[in-house]
Amino acid sequence: MASCCILNHSENMSHDEIALRAVLETIPYSACPVRDIATAGQPAESAWGALAEAGYRTVVDLRAPNEPRGYDEPEAVRAAGLDYVSLPITQATLSDEAFDAFRAIVRDPARRPVVVHCATSNRVGALLLPYFALDEHRTLAESFRLAQTAGLRSPELAMMAGEYARRHGATG
Repeated sequence: MASCCILNHSENMSHDEIALRAVLETIPYSACPVRDIATAGQPAESAWGALAEAGYRTVVDLRAPNEPRGYDEPEAVRAAGLDYVSLPITQATLSDEAFDAFRAIVRDPARRPVVVHCATSNRVGALLLPYFALDEHRTLAESFRLAQTAGLRSPELAMMAGEYARRHGATG
């Protein structure tokens, strides 16, 4: 089973974590900011089998249906034995309901380990920020840092995520 965690100290990594790192290094904008959550840009079709072999269960695709992938992603993900969840998010559609839906998916232990992706992992980081603050009970400062590790670069998305987290009780 994958045990995705911050992968930056190879001397203390298990065999599974080393295998996971090898898989993630093939995916653009990939990171593993916390245990059991991998983040990424758009994976190639060939990545799904390797992620399944590494122990992942679920793929959450944040890309809108009209964003090009070059292949039938839901089909490829399911063919690899992974569950596929489509939660299309754009800056225009990012709402409290979207944050709520994302947090419910990521909190579900039956879905973990999970891979969350968009095109460049920017939206992934934005959606994870409130999860880190509200569900993992981290400070907002640490949540912002982890969200940036996950790919958050947009000041607008960061502001929207931070405001949602504050409205729902995040501090620090």
